[in-house]
Amino acid sequence: MPEKTRVQQELWRVYRRLDPSLLQADDEPDRGAHADLAQPGDRTGLVFGTYTRGGLEKALRAYGTLQRLQARGLGPLDVRLDMTDIYRPSFSLESRRFGGRPVLAIEMSAATGSVVGFPEPLGTVPMLYLESLLLQHPGKRFSWSRPPLPEQEFPGLALSGEILQLLLLLAKRVGVEALVLRPSTFHAASIYARYFHFVDGRAGGRFESLRRDPRLRPLWLLSWALDLGCVRRDGEPVSFAPDPMAAPLSSRVASHFARSAWRRDWELGRAERHTLDLACLRQRFPWDQMPPGPPPASLRNLLRPPPRPSEGVPIL
Repeated sequence: MPEKTRVQQELWRVYRRLDPSLLQADDEPDRGAHADLAQPGDRTGLVFGTYTRGGLEKALRAYGTLQRLQARGLGPLDVRLDMTDIYRPSFSLESRRFGGRPVLAIEMSAATGSVVGFPEPLGTVPMLYLESLLLQHPGKRFSWSRPPLPEQEFPGLALSGEILQLLLLLAKRVGVEALVLRPSTFHAASIYARYFHFVDGRAGGRFESLRRDPRLRPLWLLSWALDLGCVRRDGEPVSFAPDPMAAPLSSRVASHFARSAWRRDWELGRAERHTLDLACLRQRFPWDQMPPGPPPASLRNLLRPPPRPSEGVPIL
């Protein structure tokens, strides 16, 4: 039988202990620039009728997430909630130590199954759409042990699993049957894949074909190759398509991924084969975005980087 998405037992225990009234508590009126943009006591100022800004902060403290973030050298964190559009709230944690840069930023909206391609009878099922998710450490810099990935400005925090589970619990709290999203990059999809499945079986199988192919390694370099159009299928360039993914919170949504049609499409996608166009990747690789210092020998042998200005030109 298909299964609903599960979270860690400790997070689930905290979820069950949280008093829902605390999540809707009014914010203090003297918070100044850090106040909720909605008026206290107005239910239109609640995130999907459930959370205030202060309620979100209380939940993050109860789960220990705020404490873990601060322990990573991020300093005091300001919790912000923007309810300018009540149908598309955004939430962020900003580091005072690093000039108010966001450590975590989330934008969500209400949706139904039809928005992300679920067939009937799931087309009208209520879901929560994760419009965007940013998780970064603005005080860190990239290195060759942790090189940048497409769309990254700063290194991540290695807390994506915990944050995704908290979002799943938030979705359950507001009464929807799935958390859905569109990953913008292959690397993002690799992170989401622990909890999410591609709504389209063919897209899911194709993703597995890319992820499991030992010739397409390391995965961070594959992410760049897809972003730069340097992967081929049947001789034609392919890039990563942001197909919808869903984490089911109900049995009826989970059943979609056990349908014979979905499994058949998954097998078709899994059978697809891809190759890395090295000539393309050598020409387009963004060396200017890479960390300082010499890259690992394996990468130098593979991509044959041009000498950097500080390295000079070898004397023949």
